[in-house]
Amino acid sequence: MLLQTLIDTIFQLVLFSIIPFLWWFFSARKKEKILSWIGLKIPKFSNKSKALIISLLSLAILLASGMYLVFTFEDKSLLANAKFAGLGFSGIIPILIYAIIQTGLCEEILFRGFLNKRISHKFGFVSGNIAQSILFGLLHGVLLFGSVDTLTIIFILIFTSAVGWLMGYLNEKLGNGSIIPSWTIHSLMNIISSFIFLFGIVAV
Repeated sequence: MLLQTLIDTIFQLVLFSIIPFLWWFFSARKKEKILSWIGLKIPKFSNKSKALIISLLSLAILLASGMYLVFTFEDKSLLANAKFAGLGFSGIIPILIYAIIQTGLCEEILFRGFLNKRISHKFGFVSGNIAQSILFGLLHGVLLFGSVDTLTIIFILIFTSAVGWLMGYLNEKLGNGSIIPSWTIHSLMNIISSFIFLFGIVAV
């Protein structure tokens, strides 16, 4: 499990980073280092209270929509984190790699670190944040297509898009462009939902 998780993580990190890297290489490498360009830097919050509220709201919405899927999905084996079911303590390290890097970091690099910043740079923050949040929602909706009813897909699309928007706002307007706030929220959600399967709280 650990080896396979590492292989999957490396593959996904390359897949989600290749376009941002090439874009940076050909357009911005002489102006800014890549980590700063995609927002992998320490956040400096302009309003810590507001940032905390938005962080908690984002996590709550993600958890609510995620738990809805976990507890209502008929074939739970189709859910990505169901692969950790029943592993117990031996699954903790694979879950952390999966949750923090394979999904959390990869998706944050692509959506908040690349799409939001590039579209916002061209068309303004409002357009960029809306675009990346809709694409974020669509990704999660498409992954469920054919596995759940249309109403559930719409539900997930709406709530995931809303969280995508909140996390984009948190990063850009309150966290000086750092993707670490949204990466933290995203990772926590994936860790919690995976632990539910890991310790058999929900049967597959």
